[in-house]
Amino acid sequence: MSVEEYHRPGSLDEALALRAEHGSSITVVSGGTLTMPAINEGHIFPGKVMDLRSLDLDFVDESYGDLTLGATLTYSDVIDQVDDPLLTTAAEHCGSWAVRNIGTVGGNLFGPPTVGDFATALLTRDAEVHLQSEDDERWVHLTDFYTGPGTNVLEDDEILTEIRLTAASSDTAYLKQTRNQEPAPSVVTVAANVERDNGSVSAARIGLNGAGPHPVRAVEAEQIVEGNELSDGTIEEAADAATEASDPPKDALASDWYRKKMIGQHLSKALAQVANGGHA
Repeated sequence: MSVEEYHRPGSLDEALALRAEHGSSITVVSGGTLTMPAINEGHIFPGKVMDLRSLDLDFVDESYGDLTLGATLTYSDVIDQVDDPLLTTAAEHCGSWAVRNIGTVGGNLFGPPTVGDFATALLTRDAEVHLQSEDDERWVHLTDFYTGPGTNVLEDDEILTEIRLTAASSDTAYLKQTRNQEPAPSVVTVAANVERDNGSVSAARIGLNGAGPHPVRAVEAEQIVEGNELSDGTIEEAADAATEASDPPKDALASDWYRKKMIGQHLSKALAQVANGGHA
């Protein structure tokens, strides 16, 4: 089945009206880097498609001490416009230059674990997503956005419009492992955002990709490093905790056993990079 209706609304109000009218029967796209391959390979057959690229949601706003990214901001836009080493590093690891030129930060939230590398970085910044319908709007923490493999809390009449982040600390790290030279899907990705006071960790946010059905926070590892110095022993204990808590997927890229092993190794490397003053 080919696409029967293609809509490119010129305003958010128009897009929300279309979403309210058609609900789940209309497929929402922005960059299309996830949807178009699925259509071309015969995995999905949408009858109606709505393109969000004309809604002026490709913005960067740094008001009030927070950083807000419009949902249709591309990875290339992040690299060019956002002064944030963790986010720009994550964007640089999101596919080839062609993908980065059209793939969007909002679209990445809907990707399977192998492509959720930008979402992994967002988790370390206590990200919230803005979900909007014709009659209502709400902010949802990214940790609460995901509900399972390929599922989330987005209602049939809602559109994800923006992502709001807290400020980054000076101690960040981002590591991605692939089976082949990049650009390539992720086997495991680790992002860390750590605040330290006189050598001790006062707050830690660690994001993992490939450790579950969607990008997740390594809460157990965070609790271990907080209140302690990043010594070899603390790093090893945190890596072991993240490994134990993980429930990785298995696919053509890697087995669950291999991913579990790599989670600990790459988290150790990321925390050691932070301990040595490294920067993403």
